[in-house]
Amino acid sequence: MHRKEFIQKVQEYAKIDTFGRTEKLVKIVFYALSARLTIAEGDDLEAQLSKDVREMWDDVKEKRVNVIKFKRSEFIERILQDGKLKSPEEAEKVVKAVFNALKSQVSEGEAKDVASQLPKGLKEMWSEA
Repeated sequence: MHRKEFIQKVQEYAKIDTFGRTEKLVKIVFYALSARLTIAEGDDLEAQLSKDVREMWDDVKEKRVNVIKFKRSEFIERILQDGKLKSPEEAEKVVKAVFNALKSQVSEGEAKDVASQLPKGLKEMWSEA
């Protein structure tokens, strides 16, 4: 799946009005997710993405040593604030849309590896997406 198709998939799932807005929200979720995963797991996830999507991930991924351990509510709040969204429900819809598109690009084993690094609430969102 190319970048454009990935973004369109997110746009349709989350019912976002424009392609450009969707792309910005994808990058915000990528940044937050990359901060929540270990560097090794983030690299494993990135390695399974198509070239175009991998470039988007690489452009925004958090470059740090330690995992930023935030819970579902903190993750959603980050997306809500950074994405200038109207409600936590809208932020959840965006996160699930990005998670869904990501899961469509990686193996079942990699999806399980990502889930294993997430706290209960985010793991549920990942599974539901």
